[in-house]
Amino acid sequence: MFSRCMPFAVLAAAGTILAGCVTQVPVHEAFPPTARDSVTSTEVVAPIKQSEIYVFVPDSKIAAAGGGGLLLALVDVGVNSVRTSKAEDAVRPLRDALVDFNFDNTLKADLQTSLSSDPWLHADGVRVIKEATNASEDTALANAKDSAVLFTVADYQLSNDAQELTITLSAALYPNNDALFALKPRAKSGPRSALGNSLYHNTLTFTMEVPSPSQDRDHNIATWSAQNGAVMHAALNMGARKLAAMLASDLQGPDGDAALQNDSEGMLERLGDGRLHFAAKSS
Repeated sequence: MFSRCMPFAVLAAAGTILAGCVTQVPVHEAFPPTARDSVTSTEVVAPIKQSEIYVFVPDSKIAAAGGGGLLLALVDVGVNSVRTSKAEDAVRPLRDALVDFNFDNTLKADLQTSLSSDPWLHADGVRVIKEATNASEDTALANAKDSAVLFTVADYQLSNDAQELTITLSAALYPNNDALFALKPRAKSGPRSALGNSLYHNTLTFTMEVPSPSQDRDHNIATWSAQNGAVMHAALNMGARKLAAMLASDLQGPDGDAALQNDSEGMLERLGDGRLHFAAKSS
């Protein structure tokens, strides 16, 4: 299940926070409305983080429960390996059912549509890059001609019991002209794509539970996979559409939330740390 206490995962395109940084970067930083007039064009870059759905396998905690030690740590490694192997075998039927589905293209199209609703952004399309690393994003920033660059990285996974699909979209918008740099000067050291250099960033999540959930992972995956993955296709399509709309709304500021509330397809919630979460009704 989605947890309000889930740690903020800073994905590569959103800029990894370097170990040893003195300043804590907040989970959410709103785009300053006064900066809109300084945005003359925005390049939207979507680094590819994964190629297929996977099952999230929590780490074994045997060593921690047993007080630590090398022997118990080795036991944890073995347990994690077995769990991961079993999860890979279990999810294979669903991957086969999704073989003709391209989530990246689906999200790209939805982002292009939704971001056009923020006319001040002047988004000029979505460009896919093949890596999600600080190096690849730094290169994209260095080569950018637009006044701003918006990175979006998506992750989609099933819970360990396959009851719930979670899609996460991490987004960060970086300045790339003098007027915007005046509002957020680039740090003197570290990657250009470090999160602290962004004018806006947030993590948005979409969750949906499998119809008639069971405690049995294989049963749940069979449900997701039935009829050539019809349920999962519908969930991923809805998730891409909702997350793209949530991003466009979030860039507008808190007032934009109202456009997504009272939704017949689920419930939007802004969490205490600023993240946005949409819990979809199970189909």
